[in-house]
Amino acid sequence: MRLSLRPFVLPAALAAVGALSVLSFAPINAFPLMWLALAALSWSIGQAGSAKRALALGYAWGLGFFCANIYWIYISLHTFGGMPALMAAGCVFLLSMYMALFPALAAWAARRWIGHRVWRMTLGLPALFTLTEWLRGWLFTGFPWANVGNSQVPMTPLVGYLPVVGVYGAGGLLLLSLGALMAMRGWQRWATGLGVWALGGLLMLMQWTYPVGDPVSVSLAQGNIPQDEKWAEAHYLDNLRTYLNLTAQAQGDIVILPETAIPSFMSDTPTWYLERLVKVVQPRTLVTGVPLSGPHAEEYYNSVTVLTNPKLPMYSKRHLVPFGEFVPLPWLFGWMYHYLNMPLSGFTSGAAEQAPFVIGKHTRLAPDVCYEDAFGREIIKALPDATLLVNVSNLAWFDGSWAAWQQTQMSQARAIETGRYMLRATNTGVTAIIDERGHVLSQLPQNSRGVLEGKAQNFAGTTPYVVWGDWMTLSLSGLLLLCAWLFGRKQ
Repeated sequence: MRLSLRPFVLPAALAAVGALSVLSFAPINAFPLMWLALAALSWSIGQAGSAKRALALGYAWGLGFFCANIYWIYISLHTFGGMPALMAAGCVFLLSMYMALFPALAAWAARRWIGHRVWRMTLGLPALFTLTEWLRGWLFTGFPWANVGNSQVPMTPLVGYLPVVGVYGAGGLLLLSLGALMAMRGWQRWATGLGVWALGGLLMLMQWTYPVGDPVSVSLAQGNIPQDEKWAEAHYLDNLRTYLNLTAQAQGDIVILPETAIPSFMSDTPTWYLERLVKVVQPRTLVTGVPLSGPHAEEYYNSVTVLTNPKLPMYSKRHLVPFGEFVPLPWLFGWMYHYLNMPLSGFTSGAAEQAPFVIGKHTRLAPDVCYEDAFGREIIKALPDATLLVNVSNLAWFDGSWAAWQQTQMSQARAIETGRYMLRATNTGVTAIIDERGHVLSQLPQNSRGVLEGKAQNFAGTTPYVVWGDWMTLSLSGLLLLCAWLFGRKQ
C-alpha cells in the first residue's frame, strides 16, 4: 500500500507562502508578498471541498506564517533565558501551533457557514479573518504580533484607514480588495477591489488632528548595553555611568531614557546617582524607565517616571509579556521558571487608566513600555488628553532578529491611528522619532551608543479610531457577515 503525498502538496505550499510573508514586514517591507500570501489563502479556501479541508489549509498557512514571524522568541528563551535549544524551539513551535488556530478558524467558518459562492466568500472571509485576528489580540491577554495590516505601514494607501478602523480594519480591507479582484468580474471587480484602495488614498489626505504650540526639542538615549550585562552585578556601575554620560550629552528640553535604563529598583538605586542625573539635565525634563517595588512582598512594576518632577504620578506597564514578565496559569507553566534565567519575571500590572505626564504648557506625554505598543486599543486610553506618545523598550532580549524593526512598524501604526508623534527610546534599537503620519523622521543605528536629537510636535484632536477603538471594525465585520448571509438567502 503506497501513501499518496498529493493531499499534502497544497498544505505544504500554503505553509511556505505563509512563511514567505515575513518579508512583507519590516525591515524588508516587501508588502506585496502579503498580498500573495492572503490571495493564496483565499483561493485555497474557495477551492476546498469541505469545511474540514478548509480548516487544514488555513492551519497550514497559519503555521508557516507564525513560525516565520515569531522565530525571535527563541533568542530570548535560549540565548538569554538559558532554556535548552530543543526545548526553546519546541516552545516557539507550540506557540505557533496555537496562533495558527485563528486563521484555521476563519477558514473553517468561511467554508462551513459562508460557502464558496463568489459574493458570499468575498464579503464573508475578510470579516471572519478580521474577527479572528482581533480575537488573537485579545484572548488570554492577547498576542497581536504580525497583524497583516501592519505589513502595509506606512507605504500603501491602506494606511489611510488606520485613523478610522485601525490596523485590524486595514487588514480586513486588504483581504476584501484581493478577494474582489480575484473572484469577481467586470465592473464589480474594479468597483470593489480598486475602490477600497482609492478610498484609502483619499483618506490619507485627511488631517484628523492639529498641531499645538511650537515643536519641542527631544533627546532619546540609546545605551546599547548587552542583555547579558544589563542585570549583572559586576556591570551595575558601568551601566549607571553609561546613561549618566548620555544624559549629560543630551541637548533636548525633554530627555528620555529607555525601559529599565536604571537596572535596579528606585528604592535600591544610590541616591547620589539619582541626584547626579537630575543635576546634569536641570532645568529640563528627564524621563526614564525604572523598576519600582510595591508596598507588598513580590510586588514590583515596570515603570516610567519623570525623574526631574517627583510630584508627577509614575506610569506602570499595564500589559505584561506572557512568559517574559509573568507566567500565565502557573499550575500549568510554572515549570518554565526552572529554565528561564530572566530577572524580574514576575511583574505586577499597572492600573488600566493612567494619566499622561504634564510637561510645560502644551506637552502631555503618554508613555508605554515595549510590547504595549502592539495594542492600539490600549494606547488610545491616554487620548485625547495626550499630545505626544513615547515608547521605551529594551529589545536586547531579541538581539540579532527583526523584532525591533517589526515593533517600530507597530509604533508607526500607533502614530497613524492616533494622529500623534511617537518617540521611541530603546536600549539597543530602534530609537526613532516618528511623525503623526507614521514616517520615521530620524533614527539611530541599531546596536550603537548615542543620543538621538530632534524635534517633536504636540498634536491635539481625535481620530475616529480614538473615539471608537476596535468597535467600528467589529461592527463592520458583523455587517459584512450579514450581507454575505443575505446574498446566500437570495441565491
